[in-house]
Amino acid sequence: MRLSYVIVTRNRRDALLKTLKLIHDATPYDTNSWEVWVVDNASTDSTADVVKQHFPDTHMLRLARNEGVGARSRAFAKVRGEYIILLDDDSYPTGSAVSDSIDFMESNEDVGAVVGRVILPDGSFEACAFPTVLLSGAVCIRACVIHTIGGFRREFFRKAGEYDFSFRIWQAGWRIERFEEIVYRHDKVMTGRSTALAHRMDLRNNLIVAERFLPESCRAMYLHDWSFRYTALARAAGHARVAQLARLEARFWGLREQLTGREVLQDDVFEKIFEFDKQTKIITEWAKCTGVRDVIIGDFSKNLYATYRACKRAGLRIRAISDNNTAFEQLKYRGVPIVDDKIAATYNTDGFVLSNINPARVDQRVAQIEAATGRTPLILWSPRVLNKPDQYQAKNPDYDWELLAKSGAELHESNQ
Repeated sequence: MRLSYVIVTRNRRDALLKTLKLIHDATPYDTNSWEVWVVDNASTDSTADVVKQHFPDTHMLRLARNEGVGARSRAFAKVRGEYIILLDDDSYPTGSAVSDSIDFMESNEDVGAVVGRVILPDGSFEACAFPTVLLSGAVCIRACVIHTIGGFRREFFRKAGEYDFSFRIWQAGWRIERFEEIVYRHDKVMTGRSTALAHRMDLRNNLIVAERFLPESCRAMYLHDWSFRYTALARAAGHARVAQLARLEARFWGLREQLTGREVLQDDVFEKIFEFDKQTKIITEWAKCTGVRDVIIGDFSKNLYATYRACKRAGLRIRAISDNNTAFEQLKYRGVPIVDDKIAATYNTDGFVLSNINPARVDQRVAQIEAATGRTPLILWSPRVLNKPDQYQAKNPDYDWELLAKSGAELHESNQ
């Protein structure tokens, strides 16, 4: 058995039927070499019966209660494929995504998972905040990886479970790769979703991840940053009490991690994910070659601390954090004011650095910053393509420092 699909669903029968039809039409292998497993999270809309009627070869696991997105792990011990594609009930691969993912892993034995670009109905993109973290509705994984590290952990009912899962993949010695030609669609069917629960899980679960995996040298920084960030987002959505509950729950989990033993990331794994040294090197060279001294950082992203730290190490003065999310209005990050792009444009600074490395957000934020400020920020993430997987910084023209120095000098002169 070459491939197994694992899909988790709850009360979205029609979306699931569409997804099953699409993958049956698009899978490029003989029908005897792939299978589909659907984990039904206690649906009450006759999902299982209707699926069996229309797709009798589909394997159904019917759960007695809703176990969240981690319920997909229930199928892992039963699947027979060498490779496993994880899907939501409303996401599906397109084009050659399936064969490209598997072919790449067969040529690169240290790659444990391949993530694709996810396109939403409005043409925008969806991704995790870190390119090194898989998106559980658009990823192909070696079955042996799952058999080695286990499945998604049950404490992550929603949100951040992909971080725990991805960090364990990296810790076990495999890489997670992302390529832009590998495309999935996500119809984003919005039914039965609670915003209060989403904010609670976002805050609580990210703090669990920080307690569990981050080295002592930066654990407190990220606990502070992620608590600050997700609390602000929850309050702006009217869920201040939910945020308070989430922080209390996270404290309990923090004590548990101390007592049971943390799973601290190895130094090389931490660097591959959080890029402390890489960002410091890039920003230091950029500042040296362009003469930049005062900068604005955009955005209050999940990995803002890495960019803030790199700017400080490069001897730069950080004048502001530019972020258009109204949840951060009039707040400060480590004493630095958080402002929107229009206000950032009024600052007399030398340069702009984009901290955001979310593949779904980088291009959009670059366009917004350019439109508001007339400046192109230094970009710390660039797309990767299958035929040139090592050209990670392609959008920064291989860091043509001579060009950057010239543009930086012109910018500095114009600001005088």
